[in-house]
Amino acid sequence: MLSQNLQSPGPNGSIKRATLVAACIAVMLSVGAGRHALAAPVTKPAAPAKGISILPTVAAPGEPALVEINGERLSQPAFNDTLTALYGTSLFQQWVQLTLLKQACAQAGLKVGPADIQKQMDKVLAQLQAQHVPVGQRRAVLARLLAQRGQNMADFEMSLAKTAYILALAKGHVHVTAEQIQTAYNIQYGPRVEVRDIVVRTLEDAATVRQLIMHEQKDPATIAAKMSIDQQNAANGGLTIIPLNDPALPQLLTDTAKRLKPGRLSPSIPLKNVYHLLWLVKKIPASSTPLSAVKGDLKAKLQNALDLQWGNQEIQRLVQSANIKIDNPILAQEQQNLLAEIKAQQEAAKKRAASTPH
Repeated sequence: MLSQNLQSPGPNGSIKRATLVAACIAVMLSVGAGRHALAAPVTKPAAPAKGISILPTVAAPGEPALVEINGERLSQPAFNDTLTALYGTSLFQQWVQLTLLKQACAQAGLKVGPADIQKQMDKVLAQLQAQHVPVGQRRAVLARLLAQRGQNMADFEMSLAKTAYILALAKGHVHVTAEQIQTAYNIQYGPRVEVRDIVVRTLEDAATVRQLIMHEQKDPATIAAKMSIDQQNAANGGLTIIPLNDPALPQLLTDTAKRLKPGRLSPSIPLKNVYHLLWLVKKIPASSTPLSAVKGDLKAKLQNALDLQWGNQEIQRLVQSANIKIDNPILAQEQQNLLAEIKAQQEAAKKRAASTPH
């Protein structure tokens, strides 16, 4: 997740701390959902479709009414159109993808049912055990964590259902290599630094941060909370851990992190149109845990991640090849937009592959 976050644009591309919340939400983020096969389901309303009014509409004579308020009848069809325009597209895409995954599993002779979906939920809830959350309270705690990220339990359970179908369908298609295991070990058990990461948009803002911390002796955690544009990380005072052996991280970042000294603020690090400033909290030496002791666990986690990655690509293929007939004009337009987006992503990927030296 760390490397993915750093390679994404904008303030959300800043470094994230590996906390309990991230662990729980990681399952959700790795599952294809919504318009983007790699995005988590979204509960916030989308932009209204052109020509759809979000304002209450009075029912025409003979038209069914949703409700009558002080004698004024509001249109049921207009309400349905507005609801679809605001919330329907994300749910629709999830239904499409889930249906295609179920069909693909059935064609392959794979049986996936409620027990498999519950198994995925149990894995997530088990992560709360380390925080000593009683078994009977774990769903409620998870629901609160999801709400902090604009999701609800229904969205999450739909993502878990998709995970269950993907993992069944992906089995045997992708294999973990010894090199991948070694890389994962180097990242997780190699040397790391714990830092306050302050993310700003401009060099002027970076200069302000430097003035406040280095000259006015302000607390870096306080400055991160006030000035970092990464709101999620700022809420934690910018605290994060950077593994120094992660080849997916920008070399400029890891080289800078290696040179950090106590009581000094790093130079401004330009990454994807934002600037990172790092304040060293502590250096964490490499673990003495041998690879042999954790190889099985690392392999299982890598296999799960690779299977989900393969499944997200398979979802795109299934959507493109499916015969989908849509009566609702709002959803039909959304489907056309999605297909065009998938095609554009694939063409961009081909161009990148063609330009990469072999």
